[in-house]
Amino acid sequence: MAFRFLFSATVLFFTVSCSDSRDSDQLSKLSPSESVISKSVDFHFGDQSDSRSFSFAFRNKVYSVERRNGNYRYTISYNDSIGDHYGVLSNRGYVEELDGALTKLSKKDSSAKANALNSVVYFNLVPLLLKDDAAYTRELEGEEIDGVKYHKIEVRFSEEGGGEDHDDVYHYWFDREDYSMDYLAYSFHVNDGGTRFRKAINQRRINGLYFQDYENYKGPADPDSLKYISDLYKANELPLLSKIEIVSIKVN
Repeated sequence: MAFRFLFSATVLFFTVSCSDSRDSDQLSKLSPSESVISKSVDFHFGDQSDSRSFSFAFRNKVYSVERRNGNYRYTISYNDSIGDHYGVLSNRGYVEELDGALTKLSKKDSSAKANALNSVVYFNLVPLLLKDDAAYTRELEGEEIDGVKYHKIEVRFSEEGGGEDHDDVYHYWFDREDYSMDYLAYSFHVNDGGTRFRKAINQRRINGLYFQDYENYKGPADPDSLKYISDLYKANELPLLSKIEIVSIKVN
């Protein structure tokens, strides 16, 4: 399964102080897809005027996320039979400690661990990361799912700044009323390729930030099936692979 590495000037720490008129002027300069994403970011992350960071637990591991002015710091910590593990992914790269001692990692292992950490963090930072400079967006024909009308946005990534899997394609569904991101799907090419479809569940707002879990469905192996994967979901033809649930969320 492939995920985006989007490490650029997109920030989780917000310092918004624009007037309503200036916000309206900025929105008028955006493309239709960029405008939808911007409104969704407002819904999910709000107009935060102070610095924020958050942490959560996922599958018996604890993660933390910090981003500020193009700088980022993601951590993972857990305990197993080997000992206490602590990994940090930042602008400087990935480092890992075992029982407080720095672990020497090969370039391959470092890349794999960094990708694994980033893959968990990523879906807790969308739609914010869709504003990244490496992301190219376009609005597709709208769609109705379970009686709700949605904007449908396609996202692709440039080779420069888009990560190792820049040729993956993502589709996002945004509620036309409140601009919540309720569904997403993506195609990937590693391991012979495939597609996935996710439905947001258990939505909750904690200290101003909007979090959600997902039902994760398996799509056809052909990456081109992304074009009709939502039709398969509506026809109950996608098998449920797993539920992706985060707990013990703390927003600072």
